[in-house]
Amino acid sequence: MVLWYILLGVLIGWIVEWLIDVIYWRGRIQQLHLQLGDCERSLNEERERAKMLQAKLRTLEDEQKNLRSRINQLESELDRMRNERDAALQQLRAAKSGAPAGASAATPQREGEATVDDLQKIEGIGPKIEKLLHNAGIRTFKTLAATSAERLKGILNAAGKRFRLADPTTWPRQAKMAAEERWDELKDYQDALQGGREG
Repeated sequence: MVLWYILLGVLIGWIVEWLIDVIYWRGRIQQLHLQLGDCERSLNEERERAKMLQAKLRTLEDEQKNLRSRINQLESELDRMRNERDAALQQLRAAKSGAPAGASAATPQREGEATVDDLQKIEGIGPKIEKLLHNAGIRTFKTLAATSAERLKGILNAAGKRFRLADPTTWPRQAKMAAEERWDELKDYQDALQGGREG
């Protein structure tokens, strides 16, 4: 008889524990599962938002590159127009000076020749880069000397990756010496350069 009471007590204890598990812990676990699901949904939403922001950032970066390229093109066009204006003013002054007919006919050619310097005398400028500078309206040592290194770097970057390794930092200084015909000083300065860069 005592054994039956013991077994009945064990059974009642198991039933009570099972009820506690069903009523409290399983409900608590379900709540945690729901909260976990909400967190996962929020995380996925944040990931999607981050992807959208990254795509927008890439779009803005592309637009910035296009704007920089456009600015460089406009600056190049402006330089070209300035050179044309200067050449036209020189021709106008020559015409007003009352030079003989034969001399006036030859003057534009001499002026045209004078408006193009050999930019390859500048350390770091080869034929292809010289052509880029000509297209940008930079044809003389004087114009190159007045052009900032940042502007020159923009011209090179806009021309493609193959030109981005060139360092135009010293070009304006070299061009100033060349424009002032300080050739010995320019040669000494170029000899001190390392690959067109200051050591």
